[in-house]
Amino acid sequence: MIHFNSGIEIEGVSFPLDSTRKKDFAFVSHAHSDHVARHNKILATPETVLFFRKRYKRVMSHAVPLGQKTKIGDTSIELYSSGHILGSAQIMIEHDGRKIAYTGDFKLRESATVKPIEIKKCDVLIMETTYGRPHYVFPSRDKSIEMMFKFIKSARVSGYTPMLLAYSLGKAQEALKIITDEGYAASVHPSVYDMSVLYEKCGVKFGEWERFDRETYRDKVLIAPPFWRRNPEMKGLRKVRTCFLSGWGISDIPRWTGADDVVPLSDHADYNDLIKYVETAQPKKIFTIHGFKDFASDLRERGWDAIYLDKGDSAYLHDPPAKFSPKKKTGNMDLFE
Repeated sequence: MIHFNSGIEIEGVSFPLDSTRKKDFAFVSHAHSDHVARHNKILATPETVLFFRKRYKRVMSHAVPLGQKTKIGDTSIELYSSGHILGSAQIMIEHDGRKIAYTGDFKLRESATVKPIEIKKCDVLIMETTYGRPHYVFPSRDKSIEMMFKFIKSARVSGYTPMLLAYSLGKAQEALKIITDEGYAASVHPSVYDMSVLYEKCGVKFGEWERFDRETYRDKVLIAPPFWRRNPEMKGLRKVRTCFLSGWGISDIPRWTGADDVVPLSDHADYNDLIKYVETAQPKKIFTIHGFKDFASDLRERGWDAIYLDKGDSAYLHDPPAKFSPKKKTGNMDLFE
């Protein structure tokens, strides 16, 4: 059986996956706040352990590098890159004669700060499907970066300081790496600064950047989380234009950000890449989570045995696969490429 409560629980496996309730021992795919809790001990990559301890300082850990197979009790596991943020990992669990893959959040596209994703064949796939609707098809990475630099240049020409709004862990460092590699100097929000220092400890090198300073920020590109206005240090800034970096902006600017512009630079897979992942992994059974319920229906239409798990749901791992072969269906795969 598989249960989706505060995280993923697999019958016979001694640890939950990405539980948001405190556990004695839990696998943590990455250190974003919506995937963690104050566990007594975590299973994670060394980088995720480092970020996790920024929030929960005294946690015990079983750190496993990417690509290293190990055993947790009677369960064989391997962590491998999800391409999401630094340290993010998928987990392959070999249990009861099956290979069970859990993706956590993942991205197929290239990154400036993260190892490329690996996709492994499996029997059971538990996958995050945040952008699991056909209209969530992102421009190419190069196009999104071009849009970001166009915003920066336009703001400067108009006499404004450009500010990129990006989550403090992951997206902000991706933006920082991209712009400083192009010769721009950056001034970053304190929460972005703290995580960027940890990125440098892990070997990611940035160009010219500093912690936000009211005396020196005007000739730099600002990087801050979407809630930057709540920080007393950054209130009352004048002549600043903001750009939100997020896949949610594919169709419009999310109102809650208050941003002037949006660039769909995402650290998640878009709809086409979700389909591509499934076609590469070739699972016999699929469970979708953290996204739209209708993505599982789309997979079934394509011939896959797929079930959407809502919170509180349980299902059997050993249901017989559907008696048909996956159909090849291109949909809108080439819309922006």
